[in-house]
Amino acid sequence: MTRTQRFPDAPSRRRVLQALAAGTAGALAGCSLFDSEERTPGDREPPAEATREPATGAAGRDVPGRLASEYDRAVNVVAAGADNTGSEPVESVLESELGDDTLLYFPRGEYRFDGNLETDSVSNLGFVGDRALFRPPQGFAATLLSFGTDGAVRDLRFEGIDFDVTAERTGARPLHCAVDDGLLVRDVGVTGRQDVDHDGMRFDVTDENGTGRVENVRLPDGGSTAFPNTGIYVGEESVGELSFVGCQVAGWPDNGLYASPAQGPVQVLGGHYANNGISGVRVSGESLVRNVRVTCNTTRSGLENMRGIRLREGGNVTVENATVEMRRVTGSDGAITMAEWLESATVRDTHLRIDADDVPAINAKRPTDEIAAASGDEPSLSIRNVRTVGGAGGEATISVAGRNRCRFENLCVHQRGRGRNGIHLSDSEGNVVARSTVDVTGDPLVLENATAQRRRFRTGASLSRCQ
Repeated sequence: MTRTQRFPDAPSRRRVLQALAAGTAGALAGCSLFDSEERTPGDREPPAEATREPATGAAGRDVPGRLASEYDRAVNVVAAGADNTGSEPVESVLESELGDDTLLYFPRGEYRFDGNLETDSVSNLGFVGDRALFRPPQGFAATLLSFGTDGAVRDLRFEGIDFDVTAERTGARPLHCAVDDGLLVRDVGVTGRQDVDHDGMRFDVTDENGTGRVENVRLPDGGSTAFPNTGIYVGEESVGELSFVGCQVAGWPDNGLYASPAQGPVQVLGGHYANNGISGVRVSGESLVRNVRVTCNTTRSGLENMRGIRLREGGNVTVENATVEMRRVTGSDGAITMAEWLESATVRDTHLRIDADDVPAINAKRPTDEIAAASGDEPSLSIRNVRTVGGAGGEATISVAGRNRCRFENLCVHQRGRGRNGIHLSDSEGNVVARSTVDVTGDPLVLENATAQRRRFRTGASLSRCQ
């Protein structure tokens, strides 16, 4: 373990991190400071305090100048003595170089770890690699790199580094980052299925005014169903704003992105979440899920309740421009589900494909008595511009229980499986179904102790209306 003393009045690098993080999710692939020294449209001029001359000497050589200018110290870890052939462990070299306002640069190669590395208190620290590979020892089943779990960390940047856990009975939480403000994790991948009892990544923004960005993190190989492991976890300590941009998470038994415990808002922007148990993406109040693709098309034993997007609790949760495909599942209670503790949500401009029988496209579960009483006269659900197609049979395409004043507008439902109903409302009143088309083999609209105004509600239309 290493503990580095934080320098008093260290200059903030939050603006620098925000500038580096600027840009859209569509431009993420291959985004690296090593591709070109030319300025891209998302870059900004760094503040004056960051335009310094890079460190000199053996340890600072061969560090890209644009990187080095943002730190007081820039260390090429190989020049400082770290082995990048995978033959010798590197923890001791890294521990000796850690400190405030320091960049550790990892040239391409393999870096062997014999144990974990923990940094409790530090400000403006960078771990940046040129596609460097970190490998834990065989049999490792703990957190490999930990930042801020027992101290204060600000302005942490981790980029261009991959992890390999392919060895048998080997798995790691590659990163556990608890950062007050200025978290940037970008272009990081993990190769190998997690076959030990340990979750994947964890990220928390621990200051309510803080921000963090996790971009292009790839966990494609998932975890063994022998253990209830999560791909990416955000805990209750996260009270600031945290964004996940263009991430790829697949094959985890206990949620792909499990962010519902977070107290602060979570934004999930783009990315692909595939074949995860419990849910692909799971968030709570004041969160946004936008431009995300969630697919379930492969099953395996031990993978339970393969939901697409789960909205667990709180209010003002929004899903927009999402695509959810439920083609094959071991079991599922919905492509988009609203749990009993959810107060309100909006789903709009979203495309759903449901081919698996008995799986709802949208399933809003009956709220708890406390949530129902607190909702008052406010609308609880707004479902607009949602298209649902596919060959699913059985149950209802949209199911809402015990929630009043729901509004369904500009929906198009085309489900051709046997005995498939359209919209099923139970124990609710004051609902509106407007400018919508429902083409199903069962009943287009089922009202069970419920009321709904119908305005320009059509049934039995052709598939072309939903494409």
